[in-house]
Formats: sequence, structure tokens, C-alpha cells
Amino acid sequence: MLNFKKTNIVFSAVFFIIIFMRIYIPFSNTWFFVLFFIYALILFLGSKNICSQFYTEVKCRYDDKSRIYLTFDDGPDKKITPRILEILKKYNVKATFFCIGKKAETYPNILKQIAEEGHVVGNHSYSHSLYFDFFGTAKILKELKKTNRTVKQITGEECKVFRPPYGVTNPNIARAVKKTGMQVVGWSIRSFDTVKNKKQVMKRLQKAQNGDIILFHDTKEQTPEILDEFLRSYKQSK
Repeated sequence: MLNFKKTNIVFSAVFFIIIFMRIYIPFSNTWFFVLFFIYALILFLGSKNICSQFYTEVKCRYDDKSRIYLTFDDGPDKKITPRILEILKKYNVKATFFCIGKKAETYPNILKQIAEEGHVVGNHSYSHSLYFDFFGTAKILKELKKTNRTVKQITGEECKVFRPPYGVTNPNIARAVKKTGMQVVGWSIRSFDTVKNKKQVMKRLQKAQNGDIILFHDTKEQTPEILDEFLRSYKQSK
């Protein structure tokens, strides 16, 4: 499988081969630009696709085929998260909540409720900054540790899983996460509950199978209703 390390080795080798060949066969500098463009494109695609395993190991499906794995990003939210928890309790389903550190500080009681009801609390950075992907390793690590401390202080539990904001990975994020020992978790089905309507989301969820990791957000008004309908349908099919 192509990854960051292998890509660097291959493109370095190609670069030096081109330099050597140019001694004997003159050709345009355009080839260097083409090489750089291809290299940059591969890095971009590797960063954008969290399940490519390009920069770090990422769990996007589980081998356990006994159930579907529900995950919720960007909370806790004062209004939506309690409704999500109520629906999960109704169907006796556990989930993973990838929480933003500063929101956890704002709503500690909701975070505590998530843990007390048997759900997993994951790390989703402290700020969820728009520029998180451009932070250096030290700054990313600081955010991850701060969120982990917050979760520990409120719930008494350690964060063992991390989902990067926007689902983007890069060398700095990979190095920071490695230092924390957390497992990076992606998804196999993205519900798009933040941008698509209920009908469109439900259509995407029809392909869900046991072992899938589904991405939802506990910050959107329509998500509780979608979740309720999805779990009702899923339970009836068993």
C-alpha cells in the first residue's frame, strides 16, 4: 500500500534519476514541474482520504460483524447531544462521541452523562480550528493533551481514540497522535448529516452493514430524527 514514506522514497529516486539523465540528455525543466505536481497531488489525496492509511494507521471498519458502530463528531452540544443520548438509550445502543475539548469544558455535565451511560468519549482536538491541519506537531500535541486532560478530569476516563478535525491527516498530525498512543478512527460511511437533507442521508445509510463505522454529528437539528428512524429500521431488520 502506498504511504508517505514510500512516496518520498520513490519520488526522491525519480528526481535523482532525472538529474543524472539530464547530464546526457538535455530536456525541459517542465518535467520537474510535472514531477512536483504529481507528488503534491498524491500528498493532497492522501491527506484528504482519512482511510487511505497514507500518514498513519486508521481504523475505518471493525472486524467484529456483530453490530454497526455509531460515531458522533463536534459535540457535546447543549441541545442536540442529550436528544441523541435519549435515542441511544431507547434502542439500547452504545456509540462513540468524538468531543471538542473546549465544548467539553463548557458542558461538563453532558460529557459526564455520555461516559456514565456507557458510551466512549473520543478526542476531536481542543479547538477544532479551521487551521488545525496547518498547525505544527507541538501545537497539535498540546491540543490533544489538553482535551485528554479535560476528559480525564470530568469523566475519570482516558481518551483512547482520536478523530482529526475534517477527517484530514498529515505528517504533523500523525507524529502528534503517535506520541499520545491514541488510535485514529475514521469511518466507512459518512452520513453527510451536516449538508444533506433527511431523505438523502437515509438513502446513504441503507448500505450500512455490521462492522461499518458511521459518521454523524451531534450538533445538527435533523440528526436525532435521522438516528431514530435509522435505528428503528436497523432493529426491525434483525
